[in-house]
Amino acid sequence: MSRVKLFLVVTVLLAVALPALAQGDASWADRISINGYFQTRYEAMDAGEDGFTLPRMYINLMIDANERTKGVVTWTRLGGSDDSSAQYDTDWANIFVDYAINDQWTARIGQAGCWFGLECWQGSSQRMALERARVVGADGQGVYFAGPWDRGVWFVRKPADSEPTVILGVSNGQFRNTEADTSKNVSIDLKWDRDWGTFGASWLNGKYAASPTTDRSALAGYVRWAPPNSEWAFQGEYVDGELFGSDIDGWYAQLERSALTEGGTAFVKWENYDPNTAAASPNDEYKALHVGYSQWLDENNEITVQYTDAKDEGVGTGQDTSCDEIAAQWQFGFR
Repeated sequence: MSRVKLFLVVTVLLAVALPALAQGDASWADRISINGYFQTRYEAMDAGEDGFTLPRMYINLMIDANERTKGVVTWTRLGGSDDSSAQYDTDWANIFVDYAINDQWTARIGQAGCWFGLECWQGSSQRMALERARVVGADGQGVYFAGPWDRGVWFVRKPADSEPTVILGVSNGQFRNTEADTSKNVSIDLKWDRDWGTFGASWLNGKYAASPTTDRSALAGYVRWAPPNSEWAFQGEYVDGELFGSDIDGWYAQLERSALTEGGTAFVKWENYDPNTAAASPNDEYKALHVGYSQWLDENNEITVQYTDAKDEGVGTGQDTSCDEIAAQWQFGFR
């Protein structure tokens, strides 16, 4: 049975079962919820074909089974204009259980999104720029080049007073694929929440079973300054690591200004990523300036317009390749 058919069957069964459950046991029906969002976009690009794309869709089914246990299943569709293999693919992004060991520790088991850094961990429905910075995973590059998911177990410690949230993880390191060797990825994430915003650090160490198996490691530090009564916000992140036999590093800085219109936010973001893969030249950096405006029409609909001025020196060419882009995106969400 295809994934689409399976999801439709599950949806129909829920539609039939939930009203009956609600009549027989209201508490059970109250423990099930569905939310999600999808994005549609028009892109005019220097490198690629202009056109309408469907960057992503997520439909979440969440079950609060009891006071200690919560299950999450996420049906997703990913793919862009430059990835024909993913044009019609749907898959499962999240399939995990959160189990509260005690009042302070929770275990997350299954396939789930990572906790690495800020922008990789940040949901795409919340991010200002249309895509993540390349150093953490945009456009099939960076530390999480195949998406921010993996299969494993994570232990999350709630903070007390000024302590950080601590996340300790062990995962396959193969994203949503099955394990391909005996090695495992280990990770430590520390996240401090403050009245003015958040800051933290992440460490990842492991391997990716490509051909041949390659080291995949990274260290990240980040900060987001966003006081509740300020119209200004700033976030920045730096990542240093190793990927596909090369030492990589990159960073971005983003400035935001809200309240120019009711529900609107202007933003400017500069990013730099050096994969250090050039063989014939000393440099192969990607540099980009993103300028955009996001406008909420209501609690369900958001429009984002973005212009990107980007140069990609390519692998071993030493020549700038223009990657400029103008994009307009509509996002619809529900909960």
